[in-house]
Amino acid sequence: MQSLLAFYTLATAAITPAIKWFSYLSLKPVEYNNMEAAIYSKTDRYVPNERWVIIGGRLTRAGVDLSYRVRQSVETVQKQSAELLQLLNKHYDEVDVVKVAFQWAESPHEVFLAVKFSNRWSSPGALVVSDESLEVKGNKLKYVSMGTQSDKKKKYILELELYDEVIKDETRVSPVSMGRFTITLKKARPSVWNTLTKGNEKIPNQQIWWDMKDKHQIACDTFVEEKPEEKSEL
Repeated sequence: MQSLLAFYTLATAAITPAIKWFSYLSLKPVEYNNMEAAIYSKTDRYVPNERWVIIGGRLTRAGVDLSYRVRQSVETVQKQSAELLQLLNKHYDEVDVVKVAFQWAESPHEVFLAVKFSNRWSSPGALVVSDESLEVKGNKLKYVSMGTQSDKKKKYILELELYDEVIKDETRVSPVSMGRFTITLKKARPSVWNTLTKGNEKIPNQQIWWDMKDKHQIACDTFVEEKPEEKSEL
Protein backbone atom coordinates (compact mmCIF):
# COMPACT_ATOMS: atom_id res chain seq x y z
CA MET A 1 0.00 0.00 0.00
CA GLN A 2 2.83 2.40 0.88
CA SER A 3 4.63 1.63 -2.38
CA LEU A 4 1.43 2.29 -4.33
CA LEU A 5 0.96 5.62 -2.56
CA ALA A 6 4.57 6.58 -3.26
CA PHE A 7 4.14 5.69 -6.94
CA TYR A 8 0.97 7.83 -7.14
CA THR A 9 2.76 10.78 -5.55
CA LEU A 10 5.71 10.56 -7.93
CA ALA A 11 3.45 10.14 -10.94
CA THR A 12 1.35 13.16 -9.97
CA ALA A 13 4.44 15.30 -9.46
CA ALA A 14 5.76 14.28 -12.86
CA ILE A 15 2.49 14.72 -14.77
CA THR A 16 1.34 18.06 -13.28
CA PRO A 17 3.97 20.23 -15.05
CA ALA A 18 3.21 18.45 -18.30
CA ILE A 19 -0.51 19.22 -17.90
CA LYS A 20 0.25 22.89 -17.26
CA TRP A 21 2.51 23.12 -20.31
CA PHE A 22 -0.13 21.41 -22.40
CA SER A 23 -2.76 23.93 -21.28
CA TYR A 24 -0.46 26.85 -22.13
CA LEU A 25 0.27 25.40 -25.58
CA SER A 26 -3.41 24.88 -26.33
CA LEU A 27 -5.34 27.12 -28.71
CA LYS A 28 -6.17 29.84 -26.19
CA PRO A 29 -5.65 33.58 -26.65
CA VAL A 30 -2.49 34.99 -25.12
CA GLU A 31 -4.56 37.25 -22.87
CA TYR A 32 -6.38 34.21 -21.48
CA ASN A 33 -3.12 32.41 -20.73
CA ASN A 34 -1.75 35.48 -18.93
CA MET A 35 -4.90 35.78 -16.84
CA GLU A 36 -4.87 32.04 -16.13
CA ALA A 37 -1.24 32.22 -14.98
CA ALA A 38 -2.08 35.10 -12.67
CA ILE A 39 -5.02 33.25 -11.14
CA TYR A 40 -3.02 30.09 -10.49
CA SER A 41 -0.05 32.04 -9.12
CA LYS A 42 0.78 31.32 -5.50
CA THR A 43 2.10 34.79 -4.76
CA ASP A 44 0.13 37.18 -2.54
CA ARG A 45 0.60 39.81 -5.23
CA TYR A 46 -2.18 38.15 -7.18
CA VAL A 47 -4.31 36.22 -4.71
CA PRO A 48 -5.23 37.63 -1.28
CA ASN A 49 -5.83 34.71 1.06
CA GLU A 50 -6.74 33.79 4.62
CA ARG A 51 -3.16 34.19 5.82
CA TRP A 52 -3.48 37.95 5.37
CA VAL A 53 -6.29 38.06 7.90
CA ILE A 54 -4.46 35.82 10.39
CA ILE A 55 -1.19 37.75 10.19
CA GLY A 56 -3.02 41.08 10.31
CA GLY A 57 -4.86 40.01 13.45
CA ARG A 58 -1.66 38.95 15.18
CA LEU A 59 0.13 42.19 14.31
CA THR A 60 -2.81 44.28 15.53
CA ARG A 61 -2.93 42.43 18.85
CA ALA A 62 0.83 42.97 19.16
CA GLY A 63 0.31 46.72 18.85
CA VAL A 64 1.80 47.10 15.38
CA ASP A 65 -0.06 49.82 13.44
CA LEU A 66 -0.34 48.87 9.77
CA SER A 67 -3.70 50.54 9.19
CA TYR A 68 -2.46 52.91 6.48
CA ARG A 69 -0.73 50.19 4.46
CA VAL A 70 -3.65 47.80 4.88
CA ARG A 71 -6.21 50.37 3.75
CA GLN A 72 -3.98 51.31 0.82
CA SER A 73 -3.65 47.66 -0.21
CA VAL A 74 -7.38 47.01 0.16
CA GLU A 75 -8.21 50.04 -2.01
CA THR A 76 -5.78 48.80 -4.66
CA VAL A 77 -7.32 45.32 -4.65
CA GLN A 78 -10.83 46.79 -4.83
CA LYS A 79 -9.86 48.99 -7.78
CA GLN A 80 -8.25 46.08 -9.62
CA SER A 81 -11.28 43.89 -8.89
CA ALA A 82 -13.62 46.53 -10.28
CA GLU A 83 -11.50 46.82 -13.42
CA LEU A 84 -11.57 43.03 -13.83
CA LEU A 85 -15.36 42.97 -13.54
CA GLN A 86 -15.58 45.73 -16.15
CA LEU A 87 -13.44 43.68 -18.54
CA LEU A 88 -15.87 40.78 -18.16
CA ASN A 89 -18.61 43.03 -19.57
CA LYS A 90 -18.67 42.47 -23.34
CA HIS A 91 -19.94 46.04 -23.84
CA TYR A 92 -17.10 47.59 -21.79
CA ASP A 93 -15.20 48.96 -24.80
CA GLU A 94 -18.31 50.51 -26.32
CA VAL A 95 -18.49 54.28 -25.90
CA ASP A 96 -21.76 56.16 -25.50
CA VAL A 97 -21.87 59.59 -27.14
CA VAL A 98 -23.46 62.21 -24.88
CA LYS A 99 -24.48 65.63 -26.15
CA VAL A 100 -23.83 67.67 -23.04
CA ALA A 101 -26.37 69.84 -21.27
CA PHE A 102 -25.54 73.54 -21.21
CA GLN A 103 -26.88 76.97 -20.33
CA TRP A 104 -26.17 80.23 -22.12
CA ALA A 105 -26.44 83.99 -21.74
CA GLU A 106 -24.96 87.04 -23.45
CA SER A 107 -23.83 90.60 -23.11
CA PRO A 108 -23.34 92.95 -26.07
CA HIS A 109 -19.70 91.87 -26.23
CA GLU A 110 -19.57 88.27 -24.96
CA VAL A 111 -21.35 84.91 -24.93
CA PHE A 112 -21.38 82.80 -21.75
CA LEU A 113 -21.77 79.01 -21.70
CA ALA A 114 -22.08 76.80 -18.62
CA VAL A 115 -21.49 73.13 -19.48
CA LYS A 116 -22.25 69.96 -17.51
CA PHE A 117 -20.99 66.44 -18.30
CA SER A 118 -24.49 65.00 -18.60
CA ASN A 119 -27.29 64.91 -21.15
CA ARG A 120 -29.57 66.78 -18.73
CA TRP A 121 -28.80 69.70 -16.48
CA SER A 122 -30.79 68.16 -13.62
CA SER A 123 -29.23 64.68 -13.95
CA PRO A 124 -25.96 63.44 -12.44
CA GLY A 125 -22.98 63.23 -14.75
CA ALA A 126 -19.27 62.49 -14.85
CA LEU A 127 -17.18 64.27 -12.24
CA VAL A 128 -13.85 64.02 -14.05
CA VAL A 129 -13.04 63.88 -17.78
CA SER A 130 -9.90 63.47 -19.86
CA ASP A 131 -8.67 64.01 -23.43
CA GLU A 132 -10.39 67.39 -23.62
CA SER A 133 -10.32 69.44 -26.81
CA LEU A 134 -11.98 72.74 -27.73
CA GLU A 135 -12.07 74.12 -31.25
CA VAL A 136 -13.35 77.62 -32.01
CA LYS A 137 -13.31 78.94 -35.57
CA GLY A 138 -15.52 81.64 -37.04
CA ASN A 139 -18.99 80.89 -35.72
CA LYS A 140 -18.28 77.18 -35.05
CA LEU A 141 -17.57 75.67 -31.63
CA LYS A 142 -16.76 72.05 -30.86
CA TYR A 143 -15.87 70.58 -27.47
CA VAL A 144 -15.01 66.88 -26.91
CA SER A 145 -13.90 64.93 -23.83
CA MET A 146 -13.91 61.38 -22.46
CA GLY A 147 -15.26 60.27 -19.09
CA THR A 148 -16.89 57.46 -17.14
CA GLN A 149 -20.36 57.41 -15.66
CA SER A 150 -21.92 54.40 -13.91
CA ASP A 151 -18.88 52.32 -14.96
CA LYS A 152 -19.62 53.12 -18.60
CA LYS A 153 -17.32 54.98 -20.98
CA LYS A 154 -18.79 58.23 -22.30
CA LYS A 155 -17.78 60.66 -25.01
CA TYR A 156 -19.06 64.16 -24.22
CA ILE A 157 -19.68 66.50 -27.14
CA LEU A 158 -20.83 70.09 -27.52
CA GLU A 159 -21.06 71.27 -31.12
CA LEU A 160 -22.63 74.60 -32.03
CA GLU A 161 -23.05 76.82 -35.07
CA LEU A 162 -23.26 80.18 -33.36
CA TYR A 163 -25.45 83.07 -34.48
CA ASP A 164 -22.39 85.14 -35.43
CA GLU A 165 -18.61 84.90 -35.39
CA VAL A 166 -16.48 85.01 -32.26
CA ILE A 167 -12.78 85.74 -31.69
CA LYS A 168 -10.91 82.48 -31.14
CA ASP A 169 -7.94 83.97 -29.22
CA GLU A 170 -10.28 85.66 -26.73
CA THR A 171 -11.92 82.37 -25.66
CA ARG A 172 -11.71 81.61 -21.92
CA VAL A 173 -12.41 78.29 -20.18
CA SER A 174 -12.90 78.12 -16.39
CA PRO A 175 -13.65 75.14 -14.13
CA VAL A 176 -16.60 75.82 -11.83
CA SER A 177 -17.08 72.62 -9.84
CA MET A 178 -16.71 68.87 -10.23
CA GLY A 179 -18.45 67.98 -13.49
CA ARG A 180 -19.00 71.55 -14.71
CA PHE A 181 -17.09 74.34 -16.45
CA THR A 182 -17.76 77.59 -18.31
CA ILE A 183 -16.75 78.94 -21.70
CA THR A 184 -16.64 82.68 -22.39
CA LEU A 185 -16.60 83.76 -26.05
CA LYS A 186 -15.77 87.25 -27.33
CA LYS A 187 -18.10 88.43 -30.09
CA ALA A 188 -16.39 89.55 -33.28
CA ARG A 189 -18.94 92.37 -33.60
CA PRO A 190 -20.76 93.92 -30.62
CA SER A 191 -24.45 93.07 -30.87
CA VAL A 192 -27.35 91.42 -29.08
CA TRP A 193 -28.10 88.04 -30.63
CA ASN A 194 -31.22 87.03 -28.67
CA THR A 195 -30.52 83.50 -29.91
CA LEU A 196 -27.41 81.37 -29.51
CA THR A 197 -27.38 79.45 -32.77
CA LYS A 198 -27.83 80.37 -36.41
CA GLY A 199 -30.65 77.93 -37.08
CA ASN A 200 -34.14 78.06 -35.63
CA GLU A 201 -34.03 74.45 -34.44
CA LYS A 202 -34.38 74.10 -30.67
CA ILE A 203 -31.60 72.15 -28.97
CA PRO A 204 -33.14 69.79 -26.36
CA ASN A 205 -30.32 70.08 -23.79
CA GLN A 206 -30.01 73.89 -24.05
CA GLN A 207 -31.27 76.22 -21.33
CA ILE A 208 -31.08 79.91 -20.46
CA TRP A 209 -28.44 80.81 -17.89
CA TRP A 210 -30.82 83.02 -15.96
CA ASP A 211 -28.42 84.40 -13.35
CA MET A 212 -25.99 85.54 -16.02
CA LYS A 213 -28.79 86.80 -18.27
CA ASP A 214 -30.20 88.96 -15.46
CA LYS A 215 -26.72 90.28 -14.75
CA HIS A 216 -26.28 91.59 -18.31
CA GLN A 217 -29.89 92.38 -19.23
CA ILE A 218 -29.60 96.12 -18.62
CA ALA A 219 -26.46 96.33 -20.79
CA CYS A 220 -28.24 94.46 -23.59
CA ASP A 221 -31.34 96.65 -23.37
CA THR A 222 -29.24 99.82 -23.39
CA PHE A 223 -27.25 98.61 -26.39
CA VAL A 224 -30.43 97.88 -28.38
CA GLU A 225 -31.94 101.26 -27.50
CA GLU A 226 -28.83 103.21 -28.52
CA LYS A 227 -28.24 101.34 -31.77
CA PRO A 228 -30.96 103.13 -33.85
CA GLU A 229 -29.63 106.51 -32.70
CA GLU A 230 -26.14 105.62 -33.95
CA LYS A 231 -27.58 104.67 -37.36
CA SER A 232 -29.59 107.91 -37.64
CA GLU A 233 -26.48 110.00 -36.91
CA LEU A 234 -24.69 108.28 -39.81
